[in-house]
Amino acid sequence: MSLARVPTGDLGGGSGSTFGLDARNLEIKTKSIEHTLVPLVSQITTLVNFKESYLMNGKPKSERAIRAALKVGSAVEAAIERFVAVGETIADENPDIQPEMYDACHEARLAGTSIANLSCCSTDIPDAPLLDKSVLVRASRQLLSSVTRVLLLADRVLVKHILRAEDKVAYSLSRLEVCRSFTEFVKIFAEFGGEMVDLAHRSGDRQHDLKSEKRRAQMSVARASLERHTMLLLTSSKTLLRHPESECALQCRDGVFDQIRTALQLIAICVSDGVLPIDPTRFVQSTSEEPLDIGIQLTANAAIRQLTEMLEMVRMTSRVGAGVRERLIGALDALCEMTQDFTDSAYTPHHHREQILDFLEECRFEMTNLIQPDDESTDQLRSDGIEVTVERLNRRLKDLGKQLQIVAMEHVSEVLRANEDQVLLSSIKACAVAGDIDGVERYMEKFREHAEHMQEVCRLLHHISLTDALHVNTGHCERNMRALAPLTLLAGRTLCQHPSSRIARENLEVFCDTWSQSVNDLSRLAKESDSAACGRVAAEKQAYMSLPRPGKHGTTSKPSKPITLDIESYYEALKFLDLVFGLATHLRYLGHGKVESAKIA
Repeated sequence: MSLARVPTGDLGGGSGSTFGLDARNLEIKTKSIEHTLVPLVSQITTLVNFKESYLMNGKPKSERAIRAALKVGSAVEAAIERFVAVGETIADENPDIQPEMYDACHEARLAGTSIANLSCCSTDIPDAPLLDKSVLVRASRQLLSSVTRVLLLADRVLVKHILRAEDKVAYSLSRLEVCRSFTEFVKIFAEFGGEMVDLAHRSGDRQHDLKSEKRRAQMSVARASLERHTMLLLTSSKTLLRHPESECALQCRDGVFDQIRTALQLIAICVSDGVLPIDPTRFVQSTSEEPLDIGIQLTANAAIRQLTEMLEMVRMTSRVGAGVRERLIGALDALCEMTQDFTDSAYTPHHHREQILDFLEECRFEMTNLIQPDDESTDQLRSDGIEVTVERLNRRLKDLGKQLQIVAMEHVSEVLRANEDQVLLSSIKACAVAGDIDGVERYMEKFREHAEHMQEVCRLLHHISLTDALHVNTGHCERNMRALAPLTLLAGRTLCQHPSSRIARENLEVFCDTWSQSVNDLSRLAKESDSAACGRVAAEKQAYMSLPRPGKHGTTSKPSKPITLDIESYYEALKFLDLVFGLATHLRYLGHGKVESAKIA
């Protein structure tokens, strides 16, 4: 049973708020809440089925079974009472959700009482009225929906804890930004490090718990960016403090600050999605035309998939109306636009470029045959013609997708085989230490061209990404390289201006190491893209260096197995009580969001 959206029964009134939960459409964003509710759904279903079997069909049951049935209702009521008590405690500690939480707890308490009363219906009186199944079903649905609302409201508190941790990091960043002395910097940076550890734990647990593959991938890249740029922040800030007159050092450090704030904003978007409204400029002023949420960008593979889905609808309906014709033309035009990154690239071999253009021309030809106005042919002939044309066009699209895959992988292979990064960066460092300004500028220009080529390769990988995770990771790999390349050059210029500065040399080395990590990311993503294209499942990604492993701190609940309610046994019936006690435990975790402190290695 899917619990992505939990339907509700007659819930009565609901309290309003700035971001209230829709009682008719409760969407669950995390795996822990869904796994917590699965056994509850199972037990409620078992209870309803038993009541229907005994009270409606009058099947004979043992005296022991009857006693167990009578005890189930009181067990449910007691367990819900404890669960509600935890929810009300959370409401008392969080006034912003208090009205909604009290309302949900009240509904849960009423539902528990209703089930208890129904379970205590007389079963041994011959003329007792039979129980209407709809009454029990309505009470059960109300119980499930109210429990879900309580859990989602508690989850909102957990999200606010993460945002509060981000606010602390952002405040420390603003203090570091105006710091002008080493002593003060060391003190503030120590506080900043502790706040980053707390945020790493909280965001790591949330990343592991999110259901959306896209959001998990975005959290992963944002957390990795925070870790890498924290080291860059340390060295670039030290360089600026040592050389406050250097404009290059100032621009380099400010660029690192911008990247950290961008990562904070991305984490905020992921954790608040569907839970809380988030200010798009909470941590960063958006000046880029590209959306920060990279998951909504169109790629060549996405354009092929959209067009294929449209063709399938045409094949099923055997009709191409004016509206459908316009959408098909628009989808094909979008695909042609996406392939321009392949055909316009100076690094794409001529024969590959011609092959792509040939496939596009064949697609246009088949599309022309498909969307031409109806002639005088019979409906059967027209239907057969559409099906044949759709099949041919699908084959052309499949061939085009394979060709794009070949071109992208060849680009990656060539750029990684050349391995120009180490040579160029080593040359920049050597010239900078020697004070060779002309040499530094010459190698910087070569590195700039090489960096643009690397970004282009990332863009092609992004176009052929087949999964949400690859779509996000390849897109952010390109963005990271685009942001990191000019900062690396600024670090090189700073060292060239101060060739004897040990801090400036260390700063450039850290930037070069970070660039190498980005190249390694590109290599890894290329392998995963190739595996996905070949139908193989890529190996599970390893946790980033020193960031805490999501779900390894005792805070992420393991999915509990549904308990089979054997109504013939009193003790088995009371397992339902333990089950809802478990809900209370999970609710307490959501409400307080406690995590164990840990140190970054």
